Parts: sequence; C-alpha cells; structure tokens
Amino acid sequence: MDNQQVSFFQAIRAALPEYQNLALSVAEELGISTNEAYKKIRGDSNLTFQQLIKLSDCFDVPFLYSPKKSLSVTFNYLSVNEDLDMVNYLRNLLKNLKNIKKSKEKHITITTDDIPLFHFFKYPELTSFKLFFWANSASNLSIPFSASFLSDEIIKISQELHSTYLEIPSTEIWSKDTVTGTLEQIRYAFEAGHLTDTELAVKIVEQVRYCLTDMNMYAISSKKTIDPNHTFNWYNCDVLGSIAYLVDFKERMACYNRFNTFNYLRTEDQAYCKQTKQWMQGLIMKSVSFSGQGEKHRNKYLYNAFAECDKLLREITNG
Repeated sequence: MDNQQVSFFQAIRAALPEYQNLALSVAEELGISTNEAYKKIRGDSNLTFQQLIKLSDCFDVPFLYSPKKSLSVTFNYLSVNEDLDMVNYLRNLLKNLKNIKKSKEKHITITTDDIPLFHFFKYPELTSFKLFFWANSASNLSIPFSASFLSDEIIKISQELHSTYLEIPSTEIWSKDTVTGTLEQIRYAFEAGHLTDTELAVKIVEQVRYCLTDMNMYAISSKKTIDPNHTFNWYNCDVLGSIAYLVDFKERMACYNRFNTFNYLRTEDQAYCKQTKQWMQGLIMKSVSFSGQGEKHRNKYLYNAFAECDKLLREITNG
C-alpha cells in the first residue's frame, strides 16, 4: 500500500496548480494537521478507505490498484449518453482539458487518422457537421443536417476547448488518411441527402482547408500560439493502428483511447501508459516530421490534402 499511496500523492501533486501546496491542500480536505498530511504523503501513515475516496473525488485523481501479476487495466468511460447530450459531453471534455492545462508539467501526444477534434472546434459550421455526423453514427438515426444543429452554448464550449488546447504543448502523429476521413464524411452526407444546402456544404469544406492552414502555421513555428511554451510537433506516419491521446505530466501519465466514433476510455494505469508512450515513440521514429525544417514533406502532404478539398468542392458545386 505504501508505494501505491506515495504514487497516488504524486499524481495529486502533478494535478495541482503550481501555486497550490500539496500538504496544505490534503490537510484542509481531510481535516488533519499539516504534519499528519506530510506523513501520509511520505507513506509513513496509511490513508483510510474513506480518505482515499475523499481525496480522489476532491482532486479528480483516481487511486489505482491492481493485484500482483494481474494484467487488468481500469478505464473510466467518457461518452455521450443515449439522449445524445452533446453539451454535457463537451463540458466533460473541457473539464478534462482544463485539468491538464493547469498542471505544472504537461504534454499531449496524439495518434490519429482523423483531424483532432480540438482543431475544428474553431469553426462553427465544421464543428456542427462533425457533431451531427457523430450523433447519427451513435444513434443509427437518419436526420437531416442544418446549421441550427449547433446551439450557442455548444459553440461557446467548443471555442473554449479550442483555445485551451492551443495552450497545451502537444505532438500530433497523423496518418496519410487523416484528412480524407473528414472529407469522406462530408461527401457521404451530401450524396446521401443529409446535407442538402450546397452553400453550407461548400463552407464546411472550406473550413477544413482553414484547419489545414492553421496546422501549417503551427508547424512552421513549432508552436500553437506566440507563447514559446505552447510547443507543437507534427508528424506523418502511414500506418498508425489506433486513435489514442497520451497526456504526460512527467510524474504520471493518462491515456485516452477512442472508440465508437467519438467516445473515450481513460486510464491512469502507469504500466499501460508506459507501453503506450513507448509505442508512440516508436511511431515517431518511423514518421516524417512536418514541423520546423520539415517543409518539403509538409508541403507535399498539404498539397495533396488541398487537392482533395478542391475535388470535393467541384463535386458539390457541379452536382
């Protein structure tokens, strides 16, 4: 228990804002002296079960226990419910992202065959379409798409998600089909009659182009904002195998695996996260860098992506 308790407190320390003292925070939450809090942080005094639950709930950090030689991993479930409550889903996502941002040390590594959702949250119509497409996929319904699908509240949360992501250092590994996935969704919706407004369809495709232009700017400067701490590394790997987000807090890690189109399984099992990190590092070794000096390869990738956008625009306007 002692080592796991120490690891638990290390995870809490990593989740705290830089200005917040761990011992004082623990003492206040548990109603104990600061001296006793230090003993528990060092593992000299065991936490009770009730204290574990209280600290875990307060700091939103799980206490993970696995029996020896067990290969099981515990995941938390981040999903949209049966009512397709997008507002609560996005609020939950924003809460997770803000917790990552406030940590002293943090870095997100993403492997994906679809444009990471945080990028298109900058653009209302593209955000609206993606959420519409996901909702249809999740519910097996066939509802028509219109710009009114997106509420003002969702737009506000989405834009906050976008701005928050820009302030977190990140590495993204895209596959050769990352852009194609979104374009194929737009093409399918248009051809199937779900997206009947030609002007709106054109605007959505153009916003995909804007996303790619944003990516180019981030890659050129190797950062997402003017702040040099908001670093950005972009890679291309032909074969990825899965969509995963790894958050590295230096002292601990968390992994998010996507499934069922847009739902996520989250775990802080450190052995699992370590394996995921090693896999991602292996992918980077096999990847082509688009950041900084990777201009030649980046331009070729973007040229092909823009060509696919233009092809879809011609299909839409001539259809």
